[in-house]
Amino acid sequence: MNYLKFFFLVSTIIITGCSSLEERRQKDTRLLVEYALSDFPIPSKASISEDETVILGSGNKWSGKVTYYVEMSPQELVKFYDASTPQVGWNMTSSTISEDVILAFQKDKRFATVEVSRSSFLEGVKLLSSRATKVTISLNHADSIGVESTNNISIDDNSKENIK
Repeated sequence: MNYLKFFFLVSTIIITGCSSLEERRQKDTRLLVEYALSDFPIPSKASISEDETVILGSGNKWSGKVTYYVEMSPQELVKFYDASTPQVGWNMTSSTISEDVILAFQKDKRFATVEVSRSSFLEGVKLLSSRATKVTISLNHADSIGVESTNNISIDDNSKENIK
């Protein structure tokens, strides 16, 4: 009987420790994403997928994508972005609503695309929770890849002779 109590105690500690470690990782990831997307809204209950998130660059000139799962329907997410993006200066430039939802936004020289797709039956399902919706935000700054070079090289006649 004591072995059963010991096993239960150890199992509880391990499960509690893993869940608190996951919560800590999620908080740390959320802080980094909120810093990068400081002026682009993400629902407060979103669970960010570290494996599907890539941020390149820094400041307002970063590019990349952030993927998160949230227990909201695609319709609720369209309403969320329609209401929250204008408040932070983003203008919706286009939208496509079909099986998946694609919303495009612009602010200054930055462009964002929000892709909303309902997860398949078992994808995005956590134990004892409802099905999640997958959202991928791709953000790009017009100058993030680089600016065209404006180097004007002038070659004088003597240099042309040396090149031949």
